[in-house]
Amino acid sequence: MKLYQQLIIFVLAATAIPLVVGMLILHANEQQLGDRLRSSRQSSAVTLAGVVERETNEIFGRIRRAMGYLSVEDMSPAELTGWLGILYKQSEDITQVALLNKDGAEIVPGLYLDHPERYPEYAGRKGVTPDEHAKFLADLPRKKAYGVSADSIVLGQPRVVGYGLCISFIVPLLLPDGQNRWLVAVEMSLARIARRIVEAGDTRGWVAWMVDDRGRLIAHPDSKVASRLRDMSEHPALTALGSRTQGSFFLKDSLVAFARVPELGWGVIIDQPRSEALAEIRSTRRVTLFWTGVSILALLILGWLFTGRITRNLRLLVNGAEEFSKGNLSARVAIASHDEVGILASTFNHMGEELAASREEIEAWNRELSKRVEDRTRELEIAHRRLLETSKLAAIGQLGAGVAHEINNPLVGILGNVQLVLKNLESSPRELEMLKKIELAAKRCREVTQNLLRFSEQEEDPEHVEVDLCKVLEDAFSLTEQQLREQNINTSWDVLPGVKVTGDHRQLMRVFLSLFSNAKTAMRENGGVLVVRSSKVSAAEVKVLVADTGKGIPPEQLERIFEPFFTTKDVWTNTGLGLSVAYRVIADHGGRIDVESEPGRGSSFSVFLPTAGENS
Repeated sequence: MKLYQQLIIFVLAATAIPLVVGMLILHANEQQLGDRLRSSRQSSAVTLAGVVERETNEIFGRIRRAMGYLSVEDMSPAELTGWLGILYKQSEDITQVALLNKDGAEIVPGLYLDHPERYPEYAGRKGVTPDEHAKFLADLPRKKAYGVSADSIVLGQPRVVGYGLCISFIVPLLLPDGQNRWLVAVEMSLARIARRIVEAGDTRGWVAWMVDDRGRLIAHPDSKVASRLRDMSEHPALTALGSRTQGSFFLKDSLVAFARVPELGWGVIIDQPRSEALAEIRSTRRVTLFWTGVSILALLILGWLFTGRITRNLRLLVNGAEEFSKGNLSARVAIASHDEVGILASTFNHMGEELAASREEIEAWNRELSKRVEDRTRELEIAHRRLLETSKLAAIGQLGAGVAHEINNPLVGILGNVQLVLKNLESSPRELEMLKKIELAAKRCREVTQNLLRFSEQEEDPEHVEVDLCKVLEDAFSLTEQQLREQNINTSWDVLPGVKVTGDHRQLMRVFLSLFSNAKTAMRENGGVLVVRSSKVSAAEVKVLVADTGKGIPPEQLERIFEPFFTTKDVWTNTGLGLSVAYRVIADHGGRIDVESEPGRGSSFSVFLPTAGENS
């Protein structure tokens, strides 16, 4: 590990404990800040609940005061209508008013405007139709109003009408006789109160909404949601609101605060995304981590400047060692200091002198050893060449000599006599055809015997000349063609004509004859297909594929098939030198042999040879 890397580890270790302590303190501060956030949002919710209470109580108070100004028991119908008008004018939020007797019937027609825009003084009012007025009267909480004292406020349930979300309430009016009471019914729009709740949340970056005493949504930034009186009773804030009048808590994704509206039983809820609520905390964390990182970086830079002076001399020593590793033992380290590094440099230079002397001695021994290895290698090459000749003679030497003496001479006589007969004898066409077949067969036998003789002839020094690869394959194939047919082995022949390689004709022929013979042996029992194909790999290399559909070679034996005296045949038919010799011959020709095999599917030998002029 480099000195600078050790310094980095030291700095990180030295700052780890303060950093952990700082993060714990930051975490504690974050919790305190979170508590302050919850308290702040809770206070906001209580404030909004107070706003709703003040707004509604103001309207309730105006109605009560207007009702107390005049005595209504002796008023005529026209005067009662005017009195309702006074009540109607108490707030722009009032949409309609009505005066009912104890049976719930209207004493005088209720007061409302179906087209308030026609009257400039009522331009901000909500328009009410007769059907909506009838629905208002039908939904009034009259039974509940008869059981309370006079001047009490009896609230109905919020309801959605064509002109928005409204709530109705009744103020009982006790007549002077003390027995009868009338009911003053008022409908109030909640649009302005809901708008104040929503705007308060919008200006502060959070969402404020309100529910009635049944947990139904009556104010929300999305007016479409509020207009449907969605049931929110399952919300955690409403669950908490059932047992407490105010509170706040964090959910997984948001900060929630709630407060109850006194007397009305409604609830105001503030909902702020957790990411926005904790933005200040996260900003504090980022700043802390930033300055911590800056401090560590400053320490690392100072350490780098400090260690740079030391590492320069060490780098000179490293460069000297690298020169030694490259073999340049004359390299020396020039450090003039008198400290420990200078002593190390002096020792290093002395070691270089000793290593140079040792290398001279070792190189002398290497030269002597190299000479001995060359002599031994030359002996092994001679032995290998003899082994090659021995393998050839052991395989077919006896057969070649017998064919030369026992078959070739009779074939010459047969061929000569047949040619004389063809030349001098006038025979029928059928007899001429038979004689020509005899002549062709005799020539074929002569060609086979000549190939056998050429194959069995021993050569002292192979001659590498330009040879026709197609002719080499045909000569090798001719020696085993008949045996392949007898074993019911078909041949797929696809050899490019005119491809020239540089090599020895007889040695290359022996290589491919060995491959053909191995393929024949692999398909001895059930026959099969022998594929012989040549193709140009590139302008400088040609590939010859010899594949069979025989029994294949087990994977564990593939690496050994080119070893001398190793064979995969069930019964030895040779000395186990065929592939070993073939591998050496192809290597001597500047090529290579690759093999692929799958048990039960066959084997494929690929012989790669440089084209003529490329291996010279």
